[in-house]
Amino acid sequence: MSNKLFIFIFQLLFVNALFAVEQSDSIASKRSLFIIPHASYQQETSVAPGIAYGYYFKSKDISRISSISGSAIYTFKNQFTFNITPKIFFQSSNWYLYSNLNVKNYPDYYFGIGNQSSGIKQSFTSQNISLLLQPQYNITKHLLIGTSLSVRFERILTDSTFDAVKSDIFNQFGSDGWNPYSQINVGIVAAFDSRDNQFYPQKGIFAKSFFTVAKAGWGSNYSLQEFSMDFRQFVPLFKSHVFAWQLYYNGIFGNNGIPFELRPTLGGRDVLRGFRQGMYRENVMILAQTEYRLPIYKRLKGAVFCSVGDVMNSSDYRIDKLKVAYGAGLRYRLNDARVHLRLDFAKNNYGDKLQFYITATEAF
Repeated sequence: MSNKLFIFIFQLLFVNALFAVEQSDSIASKRSLFIIPHASYQQETSVAPGIAYGYYFKSKDISRISSISGSAIYTFKNQFTFNITPKIFFQSSNWYLYSNLNVKNYPDYYFGIGNQSSGIKQSFTSQNISLLLQPQYNITKHLLIGTSLSVRFERILTDSTFDAVKSDIFNQFGSDGWNPYSQINVGIVAAFDSRDNQFYPQKGIFAKSFFTVAKAGWGSNYSLQEFSMDFRQFVPLFKSHVFAWQLYYNGIFGNNGIPFELRPTLGGRDVLRGFRQGMYRENVMILAQTEYRLPIYKRLKGAVFCSVGDVMNSSDYRIDKLKVAYGAGLRYRLNDARVHLRLDFAKNNYGDKLQFYITATEAF
């Protein structure tokens, strides 16, 4: 544990030295750039050295800051992922573009499908590239309507140990997603955003929903429909103390099978922190998260959080043991845009050991 804490201390000591130039414009948020050695730790990845980066455009409105952020990470489990997320507000018009490009070569474990332990732990490697584009137009100051286009290509690699369990896995959970496949989803997206800031809101509401479809033979191997609803509220209390909460639903549906990697999964650094990401997956996920955020000293803040939810099959929505996670963490503000370096410690009600996560930006 001491080595892992050293990584975090190292980041805090050097973050200001690595922080690039901020412009002197007298505006709400100055232009800024940071490139940080990003050494994180999660149960899913072990130690994961890499870089986190972000470029934030100057803005006269703290709630409308264009940014290009992302990370490049290589973990001690030989996992590689590259991620870039441009979020662009077009100042001369009412258009906003949310986009994401993700490239991964990711050794992991398959634990079956469902919200109970299957006893399976089969190694595999996912090689995939995905692209998401969501151009949106401001109908009013806070209401946005747009379209969604996502493209994904994925190949699953296995070793000789898979041959012994292949038949059992396919008989119990199906073979969807084990062969190379491609998916092109198109649909609509709607959002309401009255937050005072998108990176560390202190007041306001964010609500977003999208519905997309994919048709087999039209650039996709599977006919799928995906529906998502995300509601967040940020309630100011006193002296920069904030109570934040989130309700989230994500469902993916298909009559000719669903690749297992596309099924919603809880756990990891953002969703039900304290559970291992990928341990439980199904075609529907429902959860609620709360977080109490408080100032500590200057750029340093704290947080206490609790989450509850589960994955389930849409045919019966049965839950045997609701999943609960809870914990606390620290935040360190990096720039005027309110981007924070985040350290979280989390436990769950399934008796798993304490987990901690080091990353940038908030969980929600």
